[in-house]
Amino acid sequence: MTGHPEVDGRGRELAALERFLTSSADGAAGFVLAGGAGIGKTTVWNHGVARAADLGHRVLSCRPAEAETALTLSGLGDLFHGVLEEVGAALPVPQAQALEVALLRRAETGGPPPAPRTLGAAALSAVRALAGKRPVLLAVDDVQWLDEASAQVITYLARRLAGEPVGLLLAARVEPPATVPPGPAQALPAGRVTVVRLGPLGLGTLRRILLRHTGQELAMPALRRLRQDSAGNPLYALEIVRSLRLAGAFPGPGEPLPVPASVAELMGRRVRALGEPVIDALLHVALLAHPTVATVRAALEVPDGRLSPLTEAEESGIIEVRQGRIGFTHPLLASAVCAVTSAERHQRVRRRLAEVVGDVEQQARHLALCGEGPDEEVAALLERGAADAWHRGSPAAASGLWRLAAARTPPDDIDGAHRRTIAAARCLFAAGDAAGARGLLAAVVAGRPADPLWSRASLALAEVVFYEGGTVEAAELCRRALAGAGGDPALRAELYLRQAWFSTHDAAGQLAAAEAAVRVLDRPEAGPEPALLSCALAVRAMYRLTNGLGVAGPDLERAGRLLPARPSRHWAETWSRQALGAWAKCMDPAEARRRFAVELGLATEWGDEPAVGHALMHLAEIDCWLGDWSRAHEEARRSIEVMELTGQRRWLGFGRYALALVDAHLGRVAEAEATARRALRQARDSGDPYVAALLRQVLGFAALSAGDPERAGHHLARAAALVEAMELKEPARYMFHGDQIEAAAAIGRLAQAHTLLARLEDRAGVAPRPWLLAVLARAAAVVARAEGDLDRAEEAARRSLDACAALPMPLERGRALLVYGKILRAGKRKVAARDVLTRAGLIFDELGAPLWSAQAAAELRRCGQRRVEGPGLTPTEQEIHRLVAAGLTNREVAGRMFISTKTVEANLTRVYRKLGVRNRSELAALGARAAPGGPVPWAPDADRTA
Repeated sequence: MTGHPEVDGRGRELAALERFLTSSADGAAGFVLAGGAGIGKTTVWNHGVARAADLGHRVLSCRPAEAETALTLSGLGDLFHGVLEEVGAALPVPQAQALEVALLRRAETGGPPPAPRTLGAAALSAVRALAGKRPVLLAVDDVQWLDEASAQVITYLARRLAGEPVGLLLAARVEPPATVPPGPAQALPAGRVTVVRLGPLGLGTLRRILLRHTGQELAMPALRRLRQDSAGNPLYALEIVRSLRLAGAFPGPGEPLPVPASVAELMGRRVRALGEPVIDALLHVALLAHPTVATVRAALEVPDGRLSPLTEAEESGIIEVRQGRIGFTHPLLASAVCAVTSAERHQRVRRRLAEVVGDVEQQARHLALCGEGPDEEVAALLERGAADAWHRGSPAAASGLWRLAAARTPPDDIDGAHRRTIAAARCLFAAGDAAGARGLLAAVVAGRPADPLWSRASLALAEVVFYEGGTVEAAELCRRALAGAGGDPALRAELYLRQAWFSTHDAAGQLAAAEAAVRVLDRPEAGPEPALLSCALAVRAMYRLTNGLGVAGPDLERAGRLLPARPSRHWAETWSRQALGAWAKCMDPAEARRRFAVELGLATEWGDEPAVGHALMHLAEIDCWLGDWSRAHEEARRSIEVMELTGQRRWLGFGRYALALVDAHLGRVAEAEATARRALRQARDSGDPYVAALLRQVLGFAALSAGDPERAGHHLARAAALVEAMELKEPARYMFHGDQIEAAAAIGRLAQAHTLLARLEDRAGVAPRPWLLAVLARAAAVVARAEGDLDRAEEAARRSLDACAALPMPLERGRALLVYGKILRAGKRKVAARDVLTRAGLIFDELGAPLWSAQAAAELRRCGQRRVEGPGLTPTEQEIHRLVAAGLTNREVAGRMFISTKTVEANLTRVYRKLGVRNRSELAALGARAAPGGPVPWAPDADRTA
């Protein structure tokens, strides 16, 4: 499809529309796009019109406007433009004349006008004539503005079209509670009309639309607020942002967003028509975070038994009341109420609300916004409200309250104002506004001497800088902040740990900083929090590994014991859990998945947007290894969206790495390369070798998958150079070394392959891991085969398969089988080679790895055609037949072949049918005679002499 209007965030609607358009040949049907003004109906409608033309439909369309509702047959004139020239000669003369008059193609003769029935019959004949050649689509945008006469003609058509390939595409402004507009859509037979209501757009889609149309990028908290106030309506959101740009600033905490000029007059008119008592009541509703009937009645002092002014507002459709809760029927009505009332009235209402609301947060917010000037009592109350909001999982609300607290702090308490500003920045960063947090923290750092509070501000600033991509600057901020930390062991330890975490460019420096943190904390007089010491031990263990010092088992065990059973939001706890999760990724991917799924749940529950993106990235990578590529792709996509929304430029590189990794496994090489190269440019610009090496790793894997070892070797050599420059002795985060050896062997660089293999053997000797042992043995088999030593190659291939048996990574097992099959074929053992290669191909097919399936198929062809005994069992069916006949259960067969039990059952059913047996006993009775290929091929617990 080319030249279509750009449609964002409407995948479900477009899929339904595609089904409607492609099924129009089955008979007349209708499709209604329903929703409020500005929700995007016309965009989807335009897409449908363009797509119908792509599919070869004859499209008749019109787009009436409100001013045209009084113009008789104006809609029909647009709809039937050019139709008479195409089919007029085939119509009966009276019908042709009726259409000519209706379409203003000929002057009236002075006789009576065509009867409505004649005009309807003429339109029906014309549409049927068109439909006799190809499917027809009648498309009407804003059908509510269609003039009555045109609507009657289209309704006439809809009632009489049955078997003809004619579709009716309508876009209709429909406000709740209505579902389908009256008229043409209701004239089609029951069951032949699809109604799709367009709902609010998601945050990611709204962000892309704003960028495309205004160039404005909003931080996550502002974007969430915009979506809430615009009800996810793209038109209203764009108008609000344009109003904000004219104002030059985003409203502060608790202040309403502006009402777009295009709707201000309409909504303001509706509000002003209600009268002062009702407007006053509505202002109470608009200024409450969670308005209820009870709270508003209390604030208005309405006696029991008397109707409140809210009743009139509800009856006029301004608000709706459900189970005692009050909500505006559109969020912008709240802004309209605020816009038509004075600032003095706002202050009066807020003072009253502060007296009647029940929770600290709301009370503090109203007190802060109803007065001016410093007030330590109000600031302290705001601080309590901020802490409550944070613990409830609302960092955006907490940040707003902290900022209000800082603003109301007396001028002689500079430490208090700075402390509250630092807390506001931390909450703002957790809510996803990295740029806003950086601005607050930079002001504090610039305005203080080097003391512990300055060090804490520098520490918080370093975190923001790191996640924005400035790894070197972030580590340096931590190092400098040590000068002001004094003798506080917790602060000094945190600075060392952050310095270690941020120094991704300096492996030795990471270990030195982690060791310093442990020295500060691991002594009786330090009295550290258990979470802090747990973090220090886990981080030290991680960097001991990357510096080539092996697995620090005691540190890991102790770190795990120090963590509380119930997770908390303490940063050190989170880091410790993530470090232990990283260890699990090395040792047990299934356990790692469980750990990071917990992290995702906690981050979601606590409203920690950056942490949501991190957990999704880890899950995408792990699910890719585990073979669930569909889930991994969705996790990577969501990870990128969150990182874009929260301004995490460095972590965005990790998210794109995960997406490219999944695409490469799925065989989407072009997509993987495009994503990786885009992220690679960003990593180069920000000087981030850590992410750049991961991206080179993906590019190398993609090239190797596509059968291009020369290009793979180029990318993987670049990855290795980046890793060496970081002085990583044990780069456990990187998994390209086996691929690099295979690429070198494939292009005849055996000396290089031997050097790389020796390094990999050294790594496995220091820190043996299941995946590393499997890949090391496979690489050794590849090198031995390239040198012609098939005995040594086969022995190594068997070791790789042994290691894969305990590894829940199906692609690795498939690749090990592929190498083993190549070795058997090279040794002229074609029967055994075919068995092994068939099994490899089955794993690749089950995973959906077309490039690796193609490699297995090519090797099978080199083995020659296999003679099939009996009634033509496929290789997969032969394999399953043999294993079942040997006495294995379906589940055991599935485990042996790395496929699902359902796949075994489906293939076994076909085997029964082809062999004419009814059950497993009869199948077993056939014996080896009916199972072509001889004995069961090699498996970890089977005879290895085949």
